[in-house]
Amino acid sequence: MFIILLYLIIIVNNYNITTGVFINNIENIDPLPYNNKNIQEKEPDMKKLKISLICLLCLLMTACGNEFAKREYDSDKKISQPEDHYAKESSVFKPIDGGYSLTVSKFNGRQTLWTETFEENQNLEINFSFRLSKGLAKIVHIDRNGIVATVIECSPDTSASGFVTKTVPIKSGQNRLKIVGYDCENIDLKMLFGEL
Repeated sequence: MFIILLYLIIIVNNYNITTGVFINNIENIDPLPYNNKNIQEKEPDMKKLKISLICLLCLLMTACGNEFAKREYDSDKKISQPEDHYAKESSVFKPIDGGYSLTVSKFNGRQTLWTETFEENQNLEINFSFRLSKGLAKIVHIDRNGIVATVIECSPDTSASGFVTKTVPIKSGQNRLKIVGYDCENIDLKMLFGEL
């Protein structure tokens, strides 16, 4: 990716706006002055080149947009970090009676959905309804020591229409639930908590 960006910068820097040609080095530049008419005629060519390069860069960024999420999907070290790292589109996360609801049209990365501090160890029952049409996603529990445990994992093949109950061993101190995924489309998640 870096090499492509460097190549694009070199191309733009070697484009002579007054002549409309690429130059190999400074010695090839004609020192004769150009009138404003010639410069104005060549400006649209430079604008087209810049627009083309920007479009190419956007395509490259889109194609590489989920690579970080694929690399980090199984990395407990990355997942346990307090910072979230994600890219998503059309997302709605809201409280519902007894829990939370999340809908996302596209998702890559990791995002904290729930954080709670407990006085003592206990088991917490959570009812999950978890569906998606593409990709791979999971809900993980992270305890105060940064230990990551997968609570439920979902792919298009394992999407369920009903609720599944999971028992999460909660430790005293801070506990978090995160969604982690890559190439995800049309996520529909509901989490309903038992007594806290």
